[in-house]
This record gives sequence, structure tokens and C-alpha cells, in this order.
Amino acid sequence: MPAGKAYYFKAYDRAGNKRTGSIEAPDPRAADAALRQQGLRPYFVLDRRKVKKALLRRKVKRKQLILGLGIAAIGASLIFSSLLVRYAGRERAPNVAQYRKAGILEGYSGMIYTERKEEREFGVKMVQIWESFYPGVVTGVEVRKLMLTIYVTKRVRKIPDNELDMLVSNTVRALHRQFGAAVCTVLVIRGDETLLEATYDSLSRSVHIRSYG
Repeated sequence: MPAGKAYYFKAYDRAGNKRTGSIEAPDPRAADAALRQQGLRPYFVLDRRKVKKALLRRKVKRKQLILGLGIAAIGASLIFSSLLVRYAGRERAPNVAQYRKAGILEGYSGMIYTERKEEREFGVKMVQIWESFYPGVVTGVEVRKLMLTIYVTKRVRKIPDNELDMLVSNTVRALHRQFGAAVCTVLVIRGDETLLEATYDSLSRSVHIRSYG
């Protein structure tokens, strides 16, 4: 007669109560028969070594999952930290109130005011884009890598608000792509009145438009 193996079982007794334990038998059928002879109705009979292996595999997988999630969380935090460091180290454009206080919001009617060649080339491109949509609206631009100031005529009032917002939004995104500032601003000015202020934030990748008119 072959040596018996230990089998883990789950069964119901005559009263309908659940019973669990182990029994030695040469095979699962013999284990099932032995349990029934004891007045039990088994519904689970499995080699105990296989049960232990299955539990061990589940435990190992759980540890691997926890370890993987931990590594992913650490990686995500490192990436976020590096983004914050990059973001903190990049230049940001002050808001319109700060520029007004600094006294640099002066008009340059009919010309492009810049300090560098790349700024001038960008300014020319932006004027061409605006003029292609609304001829005669732009009187001049002032370009810095953090801020683009667009000086306009009273014809700007004829542009629908949604179209003007879209044009300003695309302009401030173009300014960010060109110079890579963490936060950059586009101002639309008529005379000494600031009509619109659009700010692009590279961290949230969003544009915020504020109307003063």
C-alpha cells in the first residue's frame, strides 16, 4: 500500500457546521472516502504541500506587488521633485501690477522693441500673425523672454472676445515654446490701458486670461 499523504480539507458535518483540518490518505479519493466515513461531507480536499506552495506563491507575489508599488511611488516622487527643482530654477514673469509699478509699460508705436536678435525675430513673427487675422490692430510690440507686450489700436474692440482670447492664448503658448520660461505673460495694451493679461504656467500647462477692459 503506498505511503499516505497529508491532505488539507474543508467539509460540513451532520449539523451543517464547517470543519477544516488535515487527513492522511494515499490519494484524494481515499481522503474523500475516509472523511465521508467519519460523517463529513467534504467540498475541498487538496494535497497540503500544494496548499502551502500556493500560499507561498501568493505571499511572494504580494511582496513583489508592494515592492513594485513602492519603487513606482519613489520614482514618481523623484520625477516630481526634479520638475519642482527645474520649475523653481526657471524665470517667471511678474504680473501686470508689478510691471506697472516698475514703470516699464511704455508704448512703442509702430516699432518692435527688443534687446536680442531672437526676441526681435519672435516679435516680427507675432506681429505678422496678428496682422494676418486683424490688419491694422497692432501698433507695436515689446519682447522679453518672460513677457510679450502687444500695443493695439481701438480696432481691437471690434474683435469678438472669444477670438481675442484664443489669439492671446496661442500667443502666450508660443512665447513659452520659444523661450522656455516657467511662467510667461502676454499683455494687450491700448494707449495706457491694459486690456488683457494672459499667463502660461508650464507646471500646470494652463493659460489664465484676465480681462481689464
